[in-house]
Amino acid sequence: MAAVLAIYGREDILKYVQGNIETDADRHEIEQLVQSDPMAAKTVIDIEKGHVNDTKMVDFLQYRRVQRLKRLAKSVGLLH
Repeated sequence: MAAVLAIYGREDILKYVQGNIETDADRHEIEQLVQSDPMAAKTVIDIEKGHVNDTKMVDFLQYRRVQRLKRLAKSVGLLH
């Protein structure tokens, strides 16, 4: 699975959260990765921890995307 994370890595998961993924197919690939790779699920948690920006404001759409990825990872038991 580490090879898969190398293809769709932290930067791609971050792009997903920021809403910068172009195609539905790429979004789906990242969602599947988060459901199948514990390293990707951990990356979602790391992104969530650093989610609040310097002004202590939270972008609601980014928050929702992080929560979606978290739910997907939890649904298959990768997160508690």
